[in-house]
Amino acid sequence: MNGRIEPITDVDLHAYVDDELPLVRRIEVEACICHHPEKAAHVMADLRIRDELRLALANAPRSRRRAASVVAGRLAA
Repeated sequence: MNGRIEPITDVDLHAYVDDELPLVRRIEVEACICHHPEKAAHVMADLRIRDELRLALANAPRSRRRAASVVAGRLAA
């Protein structure tokens, strides 16, 4: 690491919520949101929605989970 932290972008925040950041970048995002309450509020809201969706899908019948996976795959493309 060169000691210089790249600016935290919306892409970083979304990747943080999706658990797709390397540990060092997660720490940098966490440091950023500690000092920016408005960003922290958005991240927390996204984390809540993510967890609610995971909970709903975990309790859904298997056929509904499969349909949701198909739709998610289409959206990702």
